[in-house]
Amino acid sequence: MLGASVMCFTTLAWADAASEAEALITKGVELRETGRDDEALAVFRQALAKSPSPRARAQVGLAEQALGMWVLAETDLSAALAVEGDPWIAKNRGALEGALAVVRRRVSTLEVRGAENADVYVDGVKLGAGTGPFRVEAGRRTLEVRGQGFQPTARMVELPPGGIARETVTLVAVPASAPSDTASHPALTTTTTDDRRSPLGDPGAGQRLLGWAFVGTGAALLATGGVGLIVRRGIIDDYNAACPGLGVDQPASCDEQVSSSRTWLTVSILTLVGGGVFAAGGVVLVAAAPSAASADRPKSTSASRPRLACAPSAAGIACAGTF
Repeated sequence: MLGASVMCFTTLAWADAASEAEALITKGVELRETGRDDEALAVFRQALAKSPSPRARAQVGLAEQALGMWVLAETDLSAALAVEGDPWIAKNRGALEGALAVVRRRVSTLEVRGAENADVYVDGVKLGAGTGPFRVEAGRRTLEVRGQGFQPTARMVELPPGGIARETVTLVAVPASAPSDTASHPALTTTTTDDRRSPLGDPGAGQRLLGWAFVGTGAALLATGGVGLIVRRGIIDDYNAACPGLGVDQPASCDEQVSSSRTWLTVSILTLVGGGVFAAGGVVLVAAAPSAASADRPKSTSASRPRLACAPSAAGIACAGTF
């Protein structure tokens, strides 16, 4: 008697679930007729959860097809069509097979060789582990393979509609951590005080920079001296054209021209001499600057090589050296 009661209760519960599922399916169909496919899919999935009938799964697949969820639609439509003897499936088999054929033209098969011990991702979504095959939406996709102890690899792949894409990857092991002992890394050892090389590897860079600055200053002074001589030449020409000459009384304007001529001569001589000194000193500084190659020579060799160093002083350029 108890067994019959339990069976009766179970039958009633199943009948209630099936009735609710049918009501949800009817509601989902109405939503689809008004173009509300997202809401319809949610309702169909509720119906499938209450009563996993082939009709409910087929409706889920059709809604997924309408929303472009090609891989999910293929899975659900295939599962619904695999059921034999269901009256609703038998009645609508032609339409369902047609829908499945459309869906399969939008899906590709992906095989990834070399991913036996790794996870496969497409567009950031994990498909699974191993080589596959995986069913993936066709088109241009980003394939990524991640494996424990291996460096991840990623590439763009073209998945043909309704076809098969085979990709081969080579996973590179992550290198072991390098030892921290500085003895195994000469580049990290402390530099001794006898190392004369600058941090940039060129011990003469500063001296050459100073030398070129001297050369530039000398060139500017030489140019100024040349301009002064040209100005003085013009003053002399004006004096010769308008004044009586030296040794006789002259107008005040002529005296001013004589004085200006002498001033410009003094300025020109001083700037020409200074420019020559600066230019020559700069050339000496550049020529005497040590090179990077000389810093790499043994200490004994560099000590025996003649040295010359120059620097500006009150008298011009002062140089000293060892030979």
